[in-house]
Amino acid sequence: MKYVLAILCLAVCSCQGNSKDKPLVEEKTDSILHVKGMKRLQMDGEDKPSSGFIRYFENNGNPCLVQGNVNQKTIGIYDYVSGAKKMTVETEHTEGDFFAYTPDTAFVIANGRGKSTVHMWVDDKNTSMDVSVVVRKGHIEQYPRCRHDGSVHLNGKWYFSCFRIGEYPVEMQSGNDRFPLLEVDMAKKEYKFVGSYPEIYAHNNMGTLSYWVPALCRGKNDGEVLVGFPASPDMLLYSPETGESRFVSVKSEYADTIPLPLTEKGRDYFNESDSYYYFAQYTHYGPVSYDPWRDVYYRFVGIGLDDWDLEPSPLLQNQKAWSVMVFDSSFRKLGELFLGRMYDVNLHFVSPDGLFLLNRNNDEGVATYTQFEYIKE
Repeated sequence: MKYVLAILCLAVCSCQGNSKDKPLVEEKTDSILHVKGMKRLQMDGEDKPSSGFIRYFENNGNPCLVQGNVNQKTIGIYDYVSGAKKMTVETEHTEGDFFAYTPDTAFVIANGRGKSTVHMWVDDKNTSMDVSVVVRKGHIEQYPRCRHDGSVHLNGKWYFSCFRIGEYPVEMQSGNDRFPLLEVDMAKKEYKFVGSYPEIYAHNNMGTLSYWVPALCRGKNDGEVLVGFPASPDMLLYSPETGESRFVSVKSEYADTIPLPLTEKGRDYFNESDSYYYFAQYTHYGPVSYDPWRDVYYRFVGIGLDDWDLEPSPLLQNQKAWSVMVFDSSFRKLGELFLGRMYDVNLHFVSPDGLFLLNRNNDEGVATYTQFEYIKE
C-alpha cells in the first residue's frame, strides 16, 4: 500500500510546478493515511460532483450518502455501496446557502441587510427564524453560514459557523469581541452568538474575508463543538452545556508561521485583488472533521503559493496545494500527508471506511472520491 501512496504523490508532484517549474513546496511523505480505493457516485442531470457537501448517514440501518444541491435546493440520496442515486427529495425553495443534514432535514441561510434568516426543512415542514445583524462603527457583525461545513446538532440545538466583513482591529479589544458560532434553538425560536476567536484576531487585520471564515465539526464528546480558524493553528472547543470556551493547538508542517498582511486601517488598504492575492501566497488552515470510527480528527491545510511573480487575482487562492493533518482526541498530532492539488478538500466525507476526498476532474456525470484509510498503531 505504501507503494500505491508513493505513486500517487509522484503523480501529483509531476503536475504541480508553477510558472518557473520550481518545486511548489518541500513535499513531505507520511504513511499516516493510505490510499485504499475509490468510490464513484453516479450523478444525474440535476446534480454535479460540486453541487454541495456530502455526508455519510445510516437511514434505518442502511448506509447512504446525502448531498444537498445548493442551486436546486434538493437532497440527493445515494446508495453508499453501489454509488447509485436512490432518490431526490424536493424541499421548499428559498434563496441562500443550502445544506442537507439527513434525507429529511435541510437548512437554508439567507443573509441580508439588518438580518439573517435561518430556514429549517424537516419532513416536508419549513420553519424560519430571523437573526439580527448588528452594524457597529468600524465593522459589521457576523453572518451565519452553512457551507461547506454545514451544521452540528447537539442537545436539541443547531450550531452554524459565521463569517464577517469590514473588520477593523482597533474596534476589537479581545478574541471574545467576536463570535464564530451561531447557536439556534428552532423549537423555542431562540438564538445567540457564542464562542470566541484566537487572540491573533484581536490584534491583527487579516486583509481578506477568507481569513474570517471558521470551520466547525462535532467534537469527540457529544457536548462539544470544535472550530478551526484559517489564520491560526489554535482551535476552539466550545461546550454548549457550560458555555465555556477553551483553545487547543495543532500546528502544520507547512505553517510554522503565517506572515499575515497587517495594517491598522482595515480592509480599505487593499483593493480586493490584492487582498486575495496575499491570502493565496500564504498558508492557511482549512476544513476540520472528526472520525468517530477511528477517534481521530482531520484538518486540511492550504499551502501558500509563495510565488510573488504571479499577477494579483482573487482566483489564485484556488491554486493552493493541500495537506491533511491527523491528530487524536487528545489533540496529539499523529502525522501529516501532502495531497497536492488533485482534490477539492471542501467536498469530503468520513464513513466507517475512512476519509473520502473528491477528485478534481471534468466529468460532471460521476463524482469520484479517493478513499484514505488511517490504521491505528
